[in-house]
Amino acid sequence: MLSKAGKEILIKAVAQSIPTYTMSVFQLPLKLCDELDAMYAKFWWGQVGNERKIHWQRWEKLMLSKREGGLGFRDLRAFNLSMLAKQGWRLLHDNNSLVFQCLKARYFPRTSLFDAKESPNCSFVWKSIVDVFPILKFGCCWRVGNGHSIRILGDKWIPNYPSNAPLHLVKDEVREVTIAESIDQDLHAWRSNFIMDMFEKEDVEAICRIQLS
Repeated sequence: MLSKAGKEILIKAVAQSIPTYTMSVFQLPLKLCDELDAMYAKFWWGQVGNERKIHWQRWEKLMLSKREGGLGFRDLRAFNLSMLAKQGWRLLHDNNSLVFQCLKARYFPRTSLFDAKESPNCSFVWKSIVDVFPILKFGCCWRVGNGHSIRILGDKWIPNYPSNAPLHLVKDEVREVTIAESIDQDLHAWRSNFIMDMFEKEDVEAICRIQLS
């Protein structure tokens, strides 16, 4: 009979590692994640077959890190989303890969990755990736180069700023303008007069501190 330490290792190293490849490509249904968690919990507390054992702690408590009083078991739902977000991150940074070129040709030929939408007949792989776009958008911030791909409103591009975007409303005429309009492309420097005309003082100071890459 396995000890508690042996069960912990078996759950972490084997049972929770088996679906890793699948979770890196597909978003598992929430019900399936709950069923797997229930299986792990039954095994942990020693339940066999139809035998019923007392579960002294909720599984959510055991999924906390040991520093927080749990046992560090994997949260399958969160891990699934993180693996899919990793695929989305690769698509953002490797535009020359075969998978990016295939997905772009099929699902977003005329837009950027973040502007792509889920289509009615899309594959389950693409649907899974689209579902984690909010996670990627929440943590991503543009590094300003020439600014042609960054919208003044709608994109995050001001680092070390509360929202990574202008805090105050800008003039209506620049709502669809890209950052390139506020950069002197010959000198590769900010157009101070343009920025001061379009933004509030607080935003101007934050923008002018950005080092153009």
